[in-house]
Amino acid sequence: MGQHYVRSASPGPLGSAVGSLLGYEITDDSPTVHRGLPSPWLTFVISLDGPVPTATGPGPDAPLHRYASLVGGLHTTPAYIHQPVHQEGAQLALDPLASRALLGLPAGELGLVTDADDVLGPLSRDLRERLGETSAWDERLALVTGALVQAAGSRSPTLGPVRAEVAEAWRHVVRTGGRVSVPEIAAHVWLSPRQLTSLFSAELGLSPGAACRLARFDAAQDAVRARSLTPSGPNLAAVAARTGYADHSHLVRDFQAFAGLSPTAWVAQERANIQAVGGSSRAG
Repeated sequence: MGQHYVRSASPGPLGSAVGSLLGYEITDDSPTVHRGLPSPWLTFVISLDGPVPTATGPGPDAPLHRYASLVGGLHTTPAYIHQPVHQEGAQLALDPLASRALLGLPAGELGLVTDADDVLGPLSRDLRERLGETSAWDERLALVTGALVQAAGSRSPTLGPVRAEVAEAWRHVVRTGGRVSVPEIAAHVWLSPRQLTSLFSAELGLSPGAACRLARFDAAQDAVRARSLTPSGPNLAAVAARTGYADHSHLVRDFQAFAGLSPTAWVAQERANIQAVGGSSRAG
């Protein structure tokens, strides 16, 4: 089974820009492939145990890219992370509306996985070095927070904020769990559906319709995680009804599309990770 240690910390001055801040030390019996599932958060990972090999497909022929630190944008397919026997590092879930301030570019300019050194430059490399100089997780996570505060303070004002209508459209999608139509979102922010789609896609990298599907999937994934920890396991019909799917089959189809697996198969594959983080979807 291996050993999983996860330490969480408050985002402090970063507030709601950070959904979660975790330190992890994981030792498995053998190398594994972890599915980094789509979510309404950007993912920032700083590895302290060598580069993280990541692929965009599950097969052995999918090309691997190795990142000492990485940033994942909003996406609708899994990233396949080839985990060695031992891993150690820090992971954050970032609000995509904070991408301009924290990362210096709109979330829509990030790929499925992007080298954090290309995004944050010397700050990313310096952060890894400083994290490696201490073994105390409280200090390590405070260093991560401090680095992002420093990054936000150094941003050029010429980048500008997220357009207000787009920010509110995204918040409306998240608030409703994706249970809203594109015309309804457009009317909510006083834009035409065409205007909304153009501005939203440029800023976030997803269309409003794809964002709604992503939000519904995230809610369903969170419910499946939580219910998988109960003795009876997840009741998929109840999860579907609660998270806005037409029925159990609709949920399974979307899970297959976003995760590449049925909910039941995903729980079986990820059980150790689910148990380690207590069912929280913010851990990636």
